Amino acid sequence: MHHNVSAPTLSTPARRTLPWPILLLLGVIAVAISVTGSWIPSLWGDEAASIMSAQRDWGSLWAMLGTVDAVHGLYYAFLHLWIDVFGASPFSVRLPSALAVGGAAILLARFATLLAGRGVGIVAALLFATVPRVTYYGTETRAYAFTMLLVIWLLFVLVRLVARRETRVLPWLGFAALFALSSVVFIYTVLFVVVFAIIVLMMRPGRQTVLRAAVWSALGGILSVPVLIYAYLEREQVAYLHSRDGLTMSALFETPWFSQQLPALIGWGLIVVGLVLAIIARVRRGSDASWSVRLRALYRPEDPALPGVLTVAIPWLVVPSVLLALGTAVTPLYSPRYLAFTAPAIALLMAVGLVAVTRLLRARWLIPILVIAVMLGSLPTYLGQRTPYPRNGGVDWNTLSETVAAHARPGESIIFDQTAINAKKPRLAKYLYPEAFEGLKDVGLKTRFDQTDGLWDKAYSIDETVQRLNGASTVWLVRAGDRFTTDQGASDAYVLELQRAGYTATETFALHRSVLIRFELTR
Repeated sequence: MHHNVSAPTLSTPARRTLPWPILLLLGVIAVAISVTGSWIPSLWGDEAASIMSAQRDWGSLWAMLGTVDAVHGLYYAFLHLWIDVFGASPFSVRLPSALAVGGAAILLARFATLLAGRGVGIVAALLFATVPRVTYYGTETRAYAFTMLLVIWLLFVLVRLVARRETRVLPWLGFAALFALSSVVFIYTVLFVVVFAIIVLMMRPGRQTVLRAAVWSALGGILSVPVLIYAYLEREQVAYLHSRDGLTMSALFETPWFSQQLPALIGWGLIVVGLVLAIIARVRRGSDASWSVRLRALYRPEDPALPGVLTVAIPWLVVPSVLLALGTAVTPLYSPRYLAFTAPAIALLMAVGLVAVTRLLRARWLIPILVIAVMLGSLPTYLGQRTPYPRNGGVDWNTLSETVAAHARPGESIIFDQTAINAKKPRLAKYLYPEAFEGLKDVGLKTRFDQTDGLWDKAYSIDETVQRLNGASTVWLVRAGDRFTTDQGASDAYVLELQRAGYTATETFALHRSVLIRFELTR
């Protein structure tokens, strides 16, 4: 490592920038891809946690965050304000994620163009917009789409600060604040301190710039310490991860980004090709052959102050994945969805591989053809995400709510089966689709969720619930269904207790997962 004598000026050749109209077009395309059909899938348990938390008053939300989900507190606060203005329909609550994907695509295009040229920038943004996990996060009422946006922004800012050997305090303070914000939005962003270190050291900016980057990165981490402490105290909320199938090949290489095998094969194929061609370009760096020169230009930035595209993309992808996988041996950390912030790196590496092939063949005309082919490989997954029941094992609260709205009448009573796990309890439907349940008496409700310091309602036992009917003439029972109940005997007990109380089932609606039964008092 050498000492810098003077601060270089970061040069930005025209081919290392993209005009704003093109950037905006890429953002609009990304938003359109994510938002299309976003209202179709049923809202599900994780989204229920977001929406119900956001609909609490501020005092109730603060009390809840002291016991659970502190790591999502900033997102819940944002969503609270969003719902106040735009309402809580499925389209509305999912729209911010689609907008975040659009913003992320714009930033990725700018960043990739700076590192590897316009072709890679445009291709990376388009591939990012169609990576299956991105099109999923773009239709989910959770913060994962925002984490992708923030991490791209973080890396872009860091690279520019280091490349120009920035000495002013304000830009570095902005970087530290952005790092803290990103870590508060998603706590595992703190792992990027290792990514930062690798990239900065590989850039060889001189000891003073390395120290500045280290100090301001540390400050950003320190600013997020309160949330880190809460995350540790509430760590048992993710302890269930230990009971999953473990770190299988699918969990490590397919699920985090591609969801299904075909997109994974295409994606990893492009990445491997790009890495192989990078090795070849490195080995043949002294060659004057035109194909070798073209490849070297892709992997080596024109401005020596900038890092190569692989210097950024590889640590971005590998380090968080490895750290979370290794950490799971000690405490529950790893879940494929927690790698959302590495999806832009996947798209960037895929774009490098695709563009490298066209440069090797000297066939730029192949770029749009290959991009479309890659997109088509993800199309079945994309369409599957936009069916009514693609989430959490087939949650069908959209159809359940429509059926209740069509057949139940105000003043009638309703009982919700409590035998599923919290994230699959059918009573969540009444908070996600409230219009359908308006006027119905929830006789099993003991304490509303927003009157507790936890996420969910507290409910009466089965026999207490039936006793509270007080002779109601019509009762609707919502059963979780065979796939969701964790105690079939307890689920059956709802029917038995109603029959003992003089109720007879008169109509049954077997839905995708839920079962809705109408009971009439006959004695």
